[in-house]
Amino acid sequence: MSFDSPWRWTDGQLAGFKNGLALPSAEVRVLQMDVKHNAAPEAKAAKAAEARAVIAEWQPDLIYTSDDDALEYVTRPLAGGTIPCVFSGVNKTPASHGVQDAPNVTGVLEHEHFVESFRLLQQMAPDVKRLAVIGDQGIQWPPVIARIRASMSRLPGIELVSVDQVSTFAAFKQTYTGLAETADAVVQLGIFALKDDDGINVPYQQVQRWIVENTTLPDISFWIDRVYHGVLASVTVSEHEQGLAAGKLARRILVDGASPAGLPMQPSVKGHPAINLSRAQQLGLTVKSSVLLSSEVVRGYQWEKA
Repeated sequence: MSFDSPWRWTDGQLAGFKNGLALPSAEVRVLQMDVKHNAAPEAKAAKAAEARAVIAEWQPDLIYTSDDDALEYVTRPLAGGTIPCVFSGVNKTPASHGVQDAPNVTGVLEHEHFVESFRLLQQMAPDVKRLAVIGDQGIQWPPVIARIRASMSRLPGIELVSVDQVSTFAAFKQTYTGLAETADAVVQLGIFALKDDDGINVPYQQVQRWIVENTTLPDISFWIDRVYHGVLASVTVSEHEQGLAAGKLARRILVDGASPAGLPMQPSVKGHPAINLSRAQQLGLTVKSSVLLSSEVVRGYQWEKA
Protein backbone atom coordinates (compact mmCIF):
# COMPACT_ATOMS: atom_id res chain seq x y z
CA MET A 1 0.00 0.00 0.00
CA SER A 2 1.33 3.47 -0.85
CA PHE A 3 -0.08 5.07 2.29
CA ASP A 4 -0.29 4.20 5.96
CA SER A 5 -2.96 2.65 8.17
CA PRO A 6 -5.21 3.39 9.94
CA TRP A 7 -6.56 5.64 7.18
CA ARG A 8 -9.95 5.42 5.52
CA TRP A 9 -8.57 5.48 1.96
CA THR A 10 -5.99 2.75 2.54
CA ASP A 11 -8.15 0.55 4.73
CA GLY A 12 -11.21 0.88 2.49
CA GLN A 13 -9.30 -0.21 -0.59
CA LEU A 14 -7.87 -3.24 1.19
CA ALA A 15 -11.27 -4.22 2.60
CA GLY A 16 -12.85 -3.85 -0.83
CA PHE A 17 -10.07 -5.93 -2.39
CA LYS A 18 -10.64 -8.77 0.07
CA ASN A 19 -14.39 -8.63 -0.60
CA GLY A 20 -13.84 -8.77 -4.36
CA LEU A 21 -11.27 -11.55 -4.06
CA ALA A 22 -13.75 -13.58 -1.98
CA LEU A 23 -11.17 -16.12 -0.85
CA PRO A 24 -11.43 -16.15 2.97
CA SER A 25 -8.61 -18.66 3.34
CA ALA A 26 -6.13 -16.62 1.29
CA GLU A 27 -2.99 -15.60 3.16
CA VAL A 28 -2.47 -11.85 2.81
CA ARG A 29 0.61 -9.92 3.85
CA VAL A 30 0.30 -6.14 3.95
CA LEU A 31 3.27 -3.79 3.50
CA GLN A 32 2.93 -0.01 3.71
CA MET A 33 5.25 2.51 2.05
CA ASP A 34 3.73 5.33 4.16
CA VAL A 35 4.65 7.95 1.57
CA LYS A 36 3.11 10.73 3.65
CA HIS A 37 6.14 10.33 5.92
CA ASN A 38 8.51 8.81 3.35
CA ALA A 39 7.94 11.45 0.68
CA ALA A 40 11.44 11.83 -0.78
CA PRO A 41 12.20 9.68 -3.85
CA GLU A 42 15.05 7.92 -2.07
CA ALA A 43 12.78 7.11 0.89
CA LYS A 44 10.11 5.72 -1.42
CA ALA A 45 12.72 3.64 -3.22
CA ALA A 46 13.98 2.24 0.08
CA LYS A 47 10.49 1.22 1.23
CA ALA A 48 9.81 -0.34 -2.16
CA ALA A 49 13.05 -2.30 -1.99
CA GLU A 50 11.92 -3.71 1.36
CA ALA A 51 8.64 -4.78 -0.23
CA ARG A 52 10.34 -6.41 -3.21
CA ALA A 53 12.65 -8.30 -0.85
CA VAL A 54 9.60 -9.77 0.89
CA ILE A 55 8.10 -10.62 -2.50
CA ALA A 56 11.30 -12.34 -3.64
CA GLU A 57 11.40 -14.46 -0.48
CA TRP A 58 7.68 -15.24 -0.18
CA GLN A 59 6.86 -15.65 -3.89
CA PRO A 60 3.16 -14.75 -3.64
CA ASP A 61 0.61 -15.89 -6.21
CA LEU A 62 -0.42 -12.28 -6.83
CA ILE A 63 0.65 -8.77 -5.83
CA TYR A 64 -1.94 -6.07 -5.09
CA THR A 65 -0.80 -2.44 -4.86
CA SER A 66 -2.79 0.68 -4.05
CA ASP A 67 -2.13 4.17 -5.43
CA ASP A 68 0.54 5.57 -7.72
CA ASP A 69 3.67 5.27 -5.61
CA ALA A 70 3.32 1.55 -4.98
CA LEU A 71 2.66 0.97 -8.68
CA GLU A 72 5.66 3.07 -9.68
CA TYR A 73 8.16 1.79 -7.14
CA VAL A 74 7.02 -1.79 -6.49
CA THR A 75 5.07 -3.03 -9.51
CA ARG A 76 6.95 -1.27 -12.30
CA PRO A 77 10.23 -3.15 -11.68
CA LEU A 78 8.21 -6.40 -11.72
CA ALA A 79 6.38 -5.60 -14.97
CA GLY A 80 6.89 -8.35 -17.52
CA GLY A 81 7.64 -10.90 -14.82
CA THR A 82 5.81 -14.06 -13.83
CA ILE A 83 3.84 -12.82 -10.80
CA PRO A 84 0.43 -11.28 -11.66
CA CYS A 85 0.06 -7.72 -10.38
CA VAL A 86 -3.21 -5.86 -9.77
CA PHE A 87 -3.46 -2.20 -8.74
CA SER A 88 -6.11 0.30 -7.68
CA GLY A 89 -6.26 4.01 -6.86
CA VAL A 90 -3.93 5.06 -9.68
CA ASN A 91 -4.26 8.61 -11.04
CA LYS A 92 -1.50 8.62 -13.65
CA THR A 93 -1.86 6.67 -16.86
CA PRO A 94 -0.53 3.11 -17.02
CA ALA A 95 1.77 4.26 -19.83
CA SER A 96 3.34 6.91 -17.61
CA HIS A 97 4.08 4.17 -15.07
CA GLY A 98 5.56 1.95 -17.77
CA VAL A 99 3.03 -0.86 -17.29
CA GLN A 100 0.64 -0.23 -20.20
CA ASP A 101 1.74 -3.28 -22.18
CA ALA A 102 3.01 -5.43 -19.31
CA PRO A 103 1.44 -8.89 -19.72
CA ASN A 104 1.30 -9.50 -15.96
CA VAL A 105 -0.27 -6.18 -14.86
CA THR A 106 -3.86 -4.94 -14.73
CA GLY A 107 -5.87 -2.79 -12.38
CA VAL A 108 -8.32 -0.03 -11.57
CA LEU A 109 -7.70 3.61 -12.40
CA GLU A 110 -8.83 6.41 -10.10
CA HIS A 111 -10.66 9.10 -12.03
CA GLU A 112 -12.12 11.89 -9.93
CA HIS A 113 -15.76 13.00 -10.27
CA PHE A 114 -14.90 16.63 -10.89
CA VAL A 115 -17.95 17.86 -12.78
CA GLU A 116 -20.33 16.01 -10.47
CA SER A 117 -18.57 17.42 -7.40
CA PHE A 118 -18.77 20.96 -8.75
CA ARG A 119 -22.46 20.60 -9.56
CA LEU A 120 -23.07 19.42 -6.01
CA LEU A 121 -21.28 22.52 -4.72
CA GLN A 122 -23.32 24.67 -7.12
CA GLN A 123 -26.52 23.53 -5.47
CA MET A 124 -25.32 25.22 -2.28
CA ALA A 125 -23.29 28.07 -3.81
CA PRO A 126 -25.04 28.93 -7.10
CA ASP A 127 -23.13 32.18 -7.65
CA VAL A 128 -19.75 30.49 -8.08
CA LYS A 129 -18.22 31.39 -11.46
CA ARG A 130 -14.43 31.29 -10.88
CA LEU A 131 -12.61 28.13 -9.82
CA ALA A 132 -9.08 27.73 -8.48
CA VAL A 133 -7.17 24.46 -8.10
CA ILE A 134 -4.54 24.01 -5.40
CA GLY A 135 -2.51 21.10 -4.07
CA ASP A 136 0.92 19.74 -3.31
CA GLN A 137 3.48 18.66 -5.90
CA GLY A 138 2.69 14.94 -5.87
CA ILE A 139 3.45 13.03 -9.07
CA GLN A 140 -0.16 11.89 -9.34
CA TRP A 141 -1.73 15.35 -9.71
CA PRO A 142 -0.73 16.54 -13.22
CA PRO A 143 -3.04 13.99 -14.90
CA VAL A 144 -5.85 15.02 -12.55
CA ILE A 145 -5.28 18.66 -13.45
CA ALA A 146 -5.33 17.76 -17.13
CA ARG A 147 -8.68 16.00 -16.72
CA ILE A 148 -10.07 19.00 -14.84
CA ARG A 149 -8.99 21.32 -17.64
CA ALA A 150 -10.55 19.03 -20.23
CA SER A 151 -13.80 18.87 -18.25
CA MET A 152 -14.28 22.64 -18.04
CA SER A 153 -16.14 22.57 -21.36
CA ARG A 154 -18.91 20.69 -19.54
CA LEU A 155 -19.34 23.66 -17.18
CA PRO A 156 -20.41 26.59 -19.38
CA GLY A 157 -19.99 29.96 -17.74
CA ILE A 158 -17.43 28.65 -15.24
CA GLU A 159 -13.81 29.81 -15.49
CA LEU A 160 -10.71 28.02 -14.22
CA VAL A 161 -8.73 31.03 -13.04
CA SER A 162 -5.65 29.38 -11.53
CA VAL A 163 -3.85 26.12 -10.83
CA ASP A 164 -1.20 26.07 -8.09
CA GLN A 165 1.02 23.25 -6.91
CA VAL A 166 3.14 24.25 -3.94
CA SER A 167 5.73 22.45 -1.85
CA THR A 168 5.43 24.09 1.58
CA PHE A 169 2.65 24.77 4.06
CA ALA A 170 3.70 28.42 4.21
CA ALA A 171 3.31 28.79 0.44
CA PHE A 172 0.02 26.93 0.59
CA LYS A 173 -1.38 29.31 3.21
CA GLN A 174 -0.20 32.38 1.32
CA THR A 175 -1.57 31.14 -2.00
CA TYR A 176 -4.87 29.98 -0.53
CA THR A 177 -5.43 33.27 1.26
CA GLY A 178 -4.82 35.14 -1.98
CA LEU A 179 -7.48 33.12 -3.79
CA ALA A 180 -10.15 35.14 -2.01
CA GLU A 181 -9.31 37.97 -4.44
CA THR A 182 -9.47 35.92 -7.63
CA ALA A 183 -11.73 32.89 -7.14
CA ASP A 184 -15.21 32.03 -5.89
CA ALA A 185 -14.46 28.41 -4.98
CA VAL A 186 -11.52 26.05 -4.63
CA VAL A 187 -10.73 22.55 -5.86
CA GLN A 188 -8.44 20.85 -3.35
CA LEU A 189 -6.09 18.19 -4.65
CA GLY A 190 -3.56 16.35 -2.48
CA ILE A 191 -2.27 18.14 0.61
CA PHE A 192 -0.09 15.37 2.02
CA ALA A 193 3.35 16.68 0.99
CA LEU A 194 3.37 20.26 2.28
CA LYS A 195 6.55 20.77 4.27
CA ASP A 196 6.96 22.86 7.40
CA ASP A 197 9.98 25.05 8.15
CA ASP A 198 11.97 21.96 9.17
CA GLY A 199 11.24 20.12 5.93
CA ILE A 200 8.75 17.74 7.57
CA ASN A 201 5.40 17.03 5.92
CA VAL A 202 2.54 18.72 7.76
CA PRO A 203 -0.29 16.23 8.50
CA TYR A 204 -3.11 16.82 6.03
CA GLN A 205 -5.57 16.96 8.93
CA GLN A 206 -3.72 20.03 10.22
CA VAL A 207 -3.87 21.61 6.76
CA GLN A 208 -7.62 20.99 6.54
CA ARG A 209 -8.19 22.50 9.96
CA TRP A 210 -6.29 25.62 8.94
CA ILE A 211 -8.51 25.95 5.85
CA VAL A 212 -11.71 25.67 7.89
CA GLU A 213 -10.55 28.12 10.54
CA ASN A 214 -8.96 30.71 8.24
CA THR A 215 -10.73 30.74 4.87
CA THR A 216 -14.26 31.28 3.59
CA LEU A 217 -14.25 30.01 0.01
CA PRO A 218 -16.50 26.98 -0.62
CA ASP A 219 -14.50 23.99 -1.77
CA ILE A 220 -14.62 20.55 -3.30
CA SER A 221 -12.28 17.59 -3.23
CA PHE A 222 -12.65 13.98 -4.27
CA TRP A 223 -12.34 11.77 -1.17
CA ILE A 224 -14.75 11.19 1.72
CA ASP A 225 -12.04 11.62 4.35
CA ARG A 226 -11.60 15.22 3.24
CA VAL A 227 -15.30 15.94 3.81
CA TYR A 228 -14.93 14.65 7.37
CA HIS A 229 -12.12 17.19 7.77
CA GLY A 230 -14.09 20.15 6.46
CA VAL A 231 -14.30 20.12 2.66
CA LEU A 232 -17.76 21.38 1.76
CA ALA A 233 -18.76 18.99 -1.01
CA SER A 234 -17.59 15.97 -2.96
CA VAL A 235 -18.89 13.24 -5.18
CA THR A 236 -16.21 11.02 -3.82
CA VAL A 237 -14.13 8.32 -5.40
CA SER A 238 -15.18 5.28 -3.38
CA GLU A 239 -12.17 3.58 -1.86
CA HIS A 240 -14.26 0.44 -1.37
CA GLU A 241 -15.32 0.37 -5.03
CA GLN A 242 -11.69 0.82 -6.10
CA GLY A 243 -10.54 -2.11 -3.99
CA LEU A 244 -13.60 -4.21 -4.83
CA ALA A 245 -12.99 -3.89 -8.57
CA ALA A 246 -9.32 -4.78 -8.07
CA GLY A 247 -10.28 -7.79 -5.97
CA LYS A 248 -12.60 -9.02 -8.70
CA LEU A 249 -9.76 -8.74 -11.20
CA ALA A 250 -7.53 -10.74 -8.85
CA ARG A 251 -10.20 -13.41 -8.54
CA ARG A 252 -10.48 -13.63 -12.33
CA ILE A 253 -6.74 -14.28 -12.43
CA LEU A 254 -6.40 -16.68 -9.49
CA VAL A 255 -9.68 -18.60 -9.73
CA ASP A 256 -10.71 -18.37 -13.38
CA GLY A 257 -7.22 -18.49 -14.84
CA ALA A 258 -7.58 -15.23 -16.76
CA SER A 259 -4.48 -13.49 -18.05
CA PRO A 260 -3.91 -9.96 -16.66
CA ALA A 261 -3.23 -8.83 -20.22
CA GLY A 262 -6.80 -9.75 -21.14
CA LEU A 263 -8.36 -7.70 -18.33
CA PRO A 264 -8.70 -4.00 -19.27
CA MET A 265 -7.31 -1.27 -17.03
CA GLN A 266 -10.38 0.90 -16.37
CA PRO A 267 -11.60 3.43 -13.79
CA SER A 268 -14.33 2.66 -11.30
CA VAL A 269 -17.43 4.69 -12.14
CA LYS A 270 -19.53 4.79 -8.98
CA GLY A 271 -19.35 8.07 -7.06
CA HIS A 272 -20.71 8.89 -3.61
CA PRO A 273 -22.11 12.40 -2.91
CA ALA A 274 -21.21 13.87 0.47
CA ILE A 275 -21.39 17.29 2.11
CA ASN A 276 -20.14 18.78 5.37
CA LEU A 277 -23.21 20.49 6.82
CA SER A 278 -21.21 22.27 9.51
CA ARG A 279 -18.98 23.86 6.88
CA ALA A 280 -22.05 24.90 4.86
CA GLN A 281 -23.54 26.54 7.94
CA GLN A 282 -20.23 28.22 8.76
CA LEU A 283 -20.17 29.72 5.25
CA GLY A 284 -23.80 30.84 5.50
CA LEU A 285 -24.97 28.56 2.69
CA THR A 286 -28.46 27.17 2.33
CA VAL A 287 -28.64 23.42 1.82
CA LYS A 288 -31.74 22.21 0.02
CA SER A 289 -33.62 19.21 1.34
CA SER A 290 -32.96 17.43 -1.96
CA VAL A 291 -29.21 17.68 -1.30
CA LEU A 292 -29.59 16.47 2.27
CA LEU A 293 -31.65 13.49 1.14
CA SER A 294 -29.37 12.47 -1.71
CA SER A 295 -25.97 12.90 0.00
CA GLU A 296 -24.05 11.56 2.94
CA VAL A 297 -24.30 14.39 5.47
CA VAL A 298 -21.27 14.93 7.70
CA ARG A 299 -21.76 17.02 10.81
CA GLY A 300 -18.82 18.57 12.62
CA TYR A 301 -15.12 18.08 11.97
CA GLN A 302 -12.96 15.06 12.65
CA TRP A 303 -10.56 16.92 14.94
CA GLU A 304 -13.44 17.79 17.29
CA LYS A 305 -14.01 14.08 17.88
CA ALA A 306 -10.43 13.12 18.62
